Amino acid sequence: MTYASVSEVTATRIARFCALLALPLLTGICAVSATADSSDVVEYATIAPRASTSTLVDIDRAGSRLVAVGERGHVLYSDDEGTHWHQGKMPFTRMLTGVSFVDDKFGWAVGHQSMVFHTTDGGETWIRQLDGTKFQQQANQENLVSTEAAYEALSAELEANPDPDRDLELEDALFAFEDAQILVEEPTIPTNLHDVWFMDSDNGWAVGAFGRLVETRDGGKTWENKAHLVLTPEGFHLNGVTGSSRGEVFLAGEGGILFRSLDKGESWEQLESGYPDTFFGIVYDETNQVITAYGIGSALFQSQDLGDTWTSIESPIEATFAGATVTSDGRTALAGPAGVILLIDSADGAIQARTQANRMNHSTLLHLESDNFIAVGLGGARLINLN
Repeated sequence: MTYASVSEVTATRIARFCALLALPLLTGICAVSATADSSDVVEYATIAPRASTSTLVDIDRAGSRLVAVGERGHVLYSDDEGTHWHQGKMPFTRMLTGVSFVDDKFGWAVGHQSMVFHTTDGGETWIRQLDGTKFQQQANQENLVSTEAAYEALSAELEANPDPDRDLELEDALFAFEDAQILVEEPTIPTNLHDVWFMDSDNGWAVGAFGRLVETRDGGKTWENKAHLVLTPEGFHLNGVTGSSRGEVFLAGEGGILFRSLDKGESWEQLESGYPDTFFGIVYDETNQVITAYGIGSALFQSQDLGDTWTSIESPIEATFAGATVTSDGRTALAGPAGVILLIDSADGAIQARTQANRMNHSTLLHLESDNFIAVGLGGARLINLN
């Protein structure tokens, strides 16, 4: 039997950073390209004198070094706590959305087109580990095989045992197969990755648009599609991933979606927060065992039992929180637009709100020492003292 296509598949969505800061679509920055780059062509980000003032989306610590990533494939690193910055050599010219280091040398960055990059020298030079276009093509083929098998199995079952009440189920299976055909036949448009987190030098996870979840067990040499383990309604985006050294991993995304794994990603279960809107990220204070999920409309939810139960935290200031970090003294710091920073003490739950005079739109921030932080976002990286 030959099945015809029934609809066009569109894969244009606004990336996390544009949504969380209410930015307009900017060509080459927050817009998803309608045409994937050739996987055989390597184009390096331009070494720009003012790269440190460009839009930066994420930052992590590589030993004593700070490494930030952002638009146009920019990677910046600092060896003096953010006073001076140098640009790394990155074979990518589009938006980088997440970065994760496990020590002073080994790190990974992700971005648009489901690309993953790896560094072994603390962010100075990078190589591409995952080609998003090829990965998407493989995922589309796997989806075609599985949806065809599901449709054929259900069709055979109902032919042997007719049940009119299951006609819609068969129709849905057919539509899924037809949509899978379209994805294989049409030009491949890889989705975007939004965040990445590595537990150690071998085990890492990256999440992204339309429920994308990829996993590596060998430091990124190979990646596997694990989206089928965390199915989201209507293909909701996954925006954040974090975890612990014990092997707990947590995901957050659209529609209040939360997932956890207690066995290093071998199995996953969905968590119930009671929140119906978008989480932009999630952080874990491993010392105090406090998980914080945050997002649109001042959304703040915390769990102290690995996600079994969640408590809504009332923010003293209305802001959409875009990024967060955990301090060495047990506070969760959250970054928002217009210079907003929120501090939640894990010990007593005390909340403090601060608004920076520069009114910078923060994407996220990183704790340095005491009340000193470095925030990244529009305009690059800036040192902040909350006193």
